[in-house]
Amino acid sequence: MKADEDVRMIAAEAPVVFARACEMFILELTHRSWAHAEENKRRTLQKNDIAAAISRTDVFDFLIDIVPREEGKEDVARPLGAPPTDPMSYYYVQQ
Repeated sequence: MKADEDVRMIAAEAPVVFARACEMFILELTHRSWAHAEENKRRTLQKNDIAAAISRTDVFDFLIDIVPREEGKEDVARPLGAPPTDPMSYYYVQQ
């Protein structure tokens, strides 16, 4: 926030709110990634688990280009409008 020249003042609560939002985002992505690791009977979180969580969850679509899928993995992108296959999809209401 301080790096932007257009920002003159920052309320004291703003960094706290951003920190909490980042914590919640990372926690959600980690839970979904862990669910994928458990589906594959592993107890070690891998990059492909994070990539699968991103591809299975519409909320994380903005990350698809940042964490590319590895070719030949077991997850196939579902067609637009197809019902979610993610067991954790009940967290979000699709609009």
